[in-house]
Amino acid sequence: MSDRPRLPADELVHATTVLHAESRPVRFQDVDAAGIIYFARVLEYFHDAFLSLLRRAGIDLAAVLREGKWGMPLGHAEADYLGPMRFGDDVVVEVVKLVLSERSLHVGARVRSTEGRVLAIGQAVHVCIDRETFRSRGLPEQAVAALTAVGAQVKGAG
Repeated sequence: MSDRPRLPADELVHATTVLHAESRPVRFQDVDAAGIIYFARVLEYFHDAFLSLLRRAGIDLAAVLREGKWGMPLGHAEADYLGPMRFGDDVVVEVVKLVLSERSLHVGARVRSTEGRVLAIGQAVHVCIDRETFRSRGLPEQAVAALTAVGAQVKGAG
């Protein structure tokens, strides 16, 4: 567990650096009977933004999965909900923190209203594994280089 420290909530809420941002509407199928976003959808929003960041970094996840040598399944995910998101609202999903350690990637994200109010924060820990054995392994050098190029911090560096 020492490889999976929790990112402080205020760092996610007040982050001034945004590594990736994308706008999206809250769709009808994203809300529950109370008319607000269904809790799991926020995690999907975070993951969609993370996948877009990977594409921008030049990491072709489909090719990585086809090759079958390594992968980064989710080891932990959480979200805190700070304001309502309703059907028809436009929101901005931002990846604000990437922290690489030897065998994992910690992703911090948030959802903001178009007026800038933070509506949700979340984080996920992806653990790098050997796809054949499902044992943890180091991140490939190419992935580390690609992620640091888009703003990932290396744990213990600098």
